Amino acid sequence: MPRTKEQNEEIRARRKEAIMRGALSVYVEKGYAAADIGDVAERAGVARGLVYYYYKDKLSLFRDLFLHMFDLSNNHIRTHFGQEGSAVELCQQFANTMFNNLFEQSDHVLFFFRMRHDLRELFGKEEIKGLLWRDTKLQVMVEKLKMGMDAGEVRRMSPELLTDQFWGAMMHGMAHLRQRNDELLKQGHSLEEVKELLETEIRDAALSCALMLRPV
Repeated sequence: MPRTKEQNEEIRARRKEAIMRGALSVYVEKGYAAADIGDVAERAGVARGLVYYYYKDKLSLFRDLFLHMFDLSNNHIRTHFGQEGSAVELCQQFANTMFNNLFEQSDHVLFFFRMRHDLRELFGKEEIKGLLWRDTKLQVMVEKLKMGMDAGEVRRMSPELLTDQFWGAMMHGMAHLRQRNDELLKQGHSLEEVKELLETEIRDAALSCALMLRPV
């Protein structure tokens, strides 16, 4: 019995999801220049020809990966800051989640550390302006901080500047934790041991990001 249209669409979605996972794994390890379609297919668990069925070349595959990752990030941020809760609490929870993702979704975190080096190779200047991925995803944080200022829980200043400062502090915290993670792994600790050893630093890093939002 032939498959229905819905079944074919489901199979297509599963295959593309597997290819995206494979492309992400290869990208965070090798970057765009050294990435190979064969490696992506192997990590995705599909035939090389199937990758070419969906993508005509490496450029189109990795452009799609970047857009896919931007969409995931935007959706995560919109969902998180769309919740009920104070601005400071939500920001602290968000930072804590990001720091823990270094261990639980490390490929996603490493993508955003690496992608800035390849963005211009995959997209033209006008395309990059049109994407506005960072400004779009941070706008929901700006609005939440504005609400916090109105409620008197967040210090009054430019909400756009405060959002950038919070984001910058979080990125510095992630860079520090990533370095500590690499050092401890080289010393022979397991990933679970590393996470336990860094538990206090993770908590302190999230708290320090939140404290910068408080009224002075």
